[in-house]
Amino acid sequence: MAEQSRILVVDDEAVIRELMGDILTEEGYSVESVSNGLAALDLLRQTDDFELLFTDIMMPEMDGIRLIHEARKLKPTLIPIVMTGFATIETARAAVKEGAYDYVLKPFSLSEIKLAVSNALERHHLVNENARLREITELFTFSEQVVRYREERTLLDFVLKAALDRVGAQRGSIMLMNRDGRALEVATSVGLPEEAEHDCVSIGNGIAGWVAQHGAPLLVENIDKDPEIAGRSRHLADASFISVPLERKVAANGWRHPVPSPNGPEVLAVLNVSSKENGRQFNEGDLKTLNVLANHASIAIENVRLIRDIETSHLSTLTSMALLIEAKDPYTHGHSQRVRDLAVLTARRLGLPQPEIDLLNLGAGLHDIGKIGVNDGILNKCDCLSDQEWDTVRLHPLIGYDVLEPVNFLTKGHLDLVRHHHERVDGSGYPDGIEGDQIPEIVRIITVADAFDAMSSSRAYRQGMPMDDIVQELKRCSGAQFDARIVNLFVEMIQEGKVQLAG
Repeated sequence: MAEQSRILVVDDEAVIRELMGDILTEEGYSVESVSNGLAALDLLRQTDDFELLFTDIMMPEMDGIRLIHEARKLKPTLIPIVMTGFATIETARAAVKEGAYDYVLKPFSLSEIKLAVSNALERHHLVNENARLREITELFTFSEQVVRYREERTLLDFVLKAALDRVGAQRGSIMLMNRDGRALEVATSVGLPEEAEHDCVSIGNGIAGWVAQHGAPLLVENIDKDPEIAGRSRHLADASFISVPLERKVAANGWRHPVPSPNGPEVLAVLNVSSKENGRQFNEGDLKTLNVLANHASIAIENVRLIRDIETSHLSTLTSMALLIEAKDPYTHGHSQRVRDLAVLTARRLGLPQPEIDLLNLGAGLHDIGKIGVNDGILNKCDCLSDQEWDTVRLHPLIGYDVLEPVNFLTKGHLDLVRHHHERVDGSGYPDGIEGDQIPEIVRIITVADAFDAMSSSRAYRQGMPMDDIVQELKRCSGAQFDARIVNLFVEMIQEGKVQLAG
């Protein structure tokens, strides 16, 4: 490893620089030497492969303590060793505070230099190895966590936060490709000004637009030194930033690899980070980290979208089944959709949170799917049903529950809507005879909506009831079959003209 180690020697005395160069070169190290701190910083900006810094403390223009401070801002892993002929407790403390690993006194011996370098480089390699292990562990943790998300917005929020944390950035955004593939839109952001939170950039324009067009990452250490990039920057507040494309990885045949398109790489999104902590510049290590995160994030986004598409397909099939059941009987055609609309209207009036309304919107359309297991002759019978036929009809909530239970994207809330929509608050309902608050509120809502639509719809054996009679029936059953609070609210909506007869 010694031949791969580069050492920078900084001293205003030429004889010291020559002596150190001879000693270290003879030991197999690659050595550069300069006469002052400013020249040392210029050299560190040009190359990132120095592992060790030997610096005198007492130097003109910039002393060794200040040099260590500035040098470690440029390269935090750099290990400084100070050389001095005037060692004091104060200078030693100052050097250690700035990150100095060791010091040697002038005049020094060959063995002192060798030992100091050997110990420092051993520490450097251990620190690097620990950093690599930590990075691998963090990336493994990220890859484990990112695949657990099933909702795209929360996934993007997690990815952006992880990216900012990994590279020490304070601002960032993820911009998603829109449907027509012509522009990027901000999907999530941290630290951006309010006017930029809903930004939209055409492909090829701006920094993110260029990255999306070429499918290539962009690392800018100092935008002031790159006029072409500065012209695309749209007046970014930060001189240093990184933009990384998230490319599509899943082809039609299922293989995971970047998928080409006639117009260049197929980019799902662009990850942007800026404002590195302590005013430092982003570097190649940061870019490498973000590229790895972007690869994992791309796969996770595609998985979320694939799962969403599968769920939508399954739901469409289930909805078609429910509609097919109703289509067999012209008297019940549209029943599920009307019940869903009435239930959602009631839930909004009650002030239920949006997740509950979304659950009701999906589950209500499937509440009667269990009738697929009931003989058509019973469902469409014009005469009164026998006790045995009623027992068969009463099985449909359980049949529907059994049909839907294997569908893994349906929650317990969805299944409760199907299983319990014929329960009564007094406990006399079916199939489980639960009562009161044991029946979820959204189920109590759908019970009222279902009964209203059933009463207002015409059947083979009777005409639909007039509104006044329906209101009286709802009030009569309030507190026994129906939740009294929901009935009162439902009646209010009827009186306000917000609820109409099925017709």
